[in-house]
Amino acid sequence: MSGAVGLPPAVAKGPAHPGRIPLPFHRHFCDNCPVKTTVARPIPRPVTLPPGVSLNRLAQVLLEAWEVGAHQWTGTPLQLRDDPSPKPALPVPQDALDLFRLLAERQAHYLLVGGLAMLTYVQGRNTRDVDLLMSVATLRKLPELVIAEASAYFARAQFRSVQVDLLLTQNPLFKQVAQKFATHHQFAELAVPAATVEGLIVLKLYALPSLYRQFDWDRIYLYEADIKLLLARHKPQMEPLLKMLESYLLPADLIELRKIVAEEQQRIARAEGYKLP
Repeated sequence: MSGAVGLPPAVAKGPAHPGRIPLPFHRHFCDNCPVKTTVARPIPRPVTLPPGVSLNRLAQVLLEAWEVGAHQWTGTPLQLRDDPSPKPALPVPQDALDLFRLLAERQAHYLLVGGLAMLTYVQGRNTRDVDLLMSVATLRKLPELVIAEASAYFARAQFRSVQVDLLLTQNPLFKQVAQKFATHHQFAELAVPAATVEGLIVLKLYALPSLYRQFDWDRIYLYEADIKLLLARHKPQMEPLLKMLESYLLPADLIELRKIVAEEQQRIARAEGYKLP
């Protein structure tokens, strides 16, 4: 299907990450929401998409991921694929730039999440699509996003040559992330609304139980690596985030997630020579 999404209507500020400016449209998400902030690190760490970088660098990330994607290879990574099977569209850098300009022009209320948001906090993370969190109402105002498939909480769209994966705020947890964990990342051309470190961790922890049940090991290892890297670099307060997830996960799942977090925090503490409280 294409054009407007055939889903029921839905509705979609938060913490200012150090060095970032609070979102000007926070009032559209939530009033008087509690603020969770990330503790600043004393030592600057390199990231792939630092403040002030051009959106061209973001577009280059998508292109680089396509160039090393699995569609390029046969059974071994040393042999190029030469069969006529369909390949994903080559992402055109200008299309990625135009996507974010379109979102700014329409004053769309959204957050950048996923791999590109990770690259504003870390270095070297690979991703080949754009992940956005928004409401269905916002999505309906963007007919340029052609919907390929959709469910209650997720949709996959295409903007010209760029694949866009959507998290919809009909999911109550996604809505909470939009309300409580929003900041923006300043690119050279414009400011892009993005999830904070805490917001990214919440989304990845929430996804893990489902990925384990699907035996989706590629994404399991990727998401766990993302969480561990954010814990090591930014050391956010985890108990409020785990407490938030209590309403959305089975108790047994939350126990396992607490183990993953605790083990990694202990490992970081040992490596950096300090004791956990």
